[in-house]
Amino acid sequence: MDWITNVEAIAEWLRSWGVIAIAGSILLNVVISITGVLPSIFLSGANAIVFGLMGGFLVSLVGEVTGAVLAFQLYRWGVGKSRKLRKWSESNWVQRVNQASRLKQMAGIVLLRVNPLLPSGFVNFGASLTRISLLDFLLATLIGKIPSLVFETFVGHDIVFLSENKSRLAVSLILGSLVFLIFWSRRKKEEHF
Repeated sequence: MDWITNVEAIAEWLRSWGVIAIAGSILLNVVISITGVLPSIFLSGANAIVFGLMGGFLVSLVGEVTGAVLAFQLYRWGVGKSRKLRKWSESNWVQRVNQASRLKQMAGIVLLRVNPLLPSGFVNFGASLTRISLLDFLLATLIGKIPSLVFETFVGHDIVFLSENKSRLAVSLILGSLVFLIFWSRRKKEEHF
């Protein structure tokens, strides 16, 4: 249970920032998003402890969406500079995405964001290879991040305050496990075909 200490340590670190704690949290979320592989559940839980469940959720949402958009732009800039990465932009799946309607492109981003098996960095990088507009990416990311951040915020908060929130944590973990199993079973079915 070492990560509980980390959530509490992150919460203390945020509190030490005083009135600029929100900016510190958003900045940390940007760093997490740009690295592409670090989990944000610890920061989401700490945000809930410091700013309350709703405030923590909103701070996490702003931070994650800001980080995703900056990562998307940074990756897109890198793709433009790298000959190897530009070749990835010519792959079949990228061409199919580029030929899809705006609505289908956005729906794809939303579904990828909801998928608990897929790191956010992969979504940011994959989208940067396509021609999806920044505005469409932003809106789809905003919509897609909401379910996972609700889960992360509640679970991160409730594990730290386990004695007060056992039943809510149990329900959250059961629902989260069901979502995970649905995506996992679909993935397994696709591998067989």
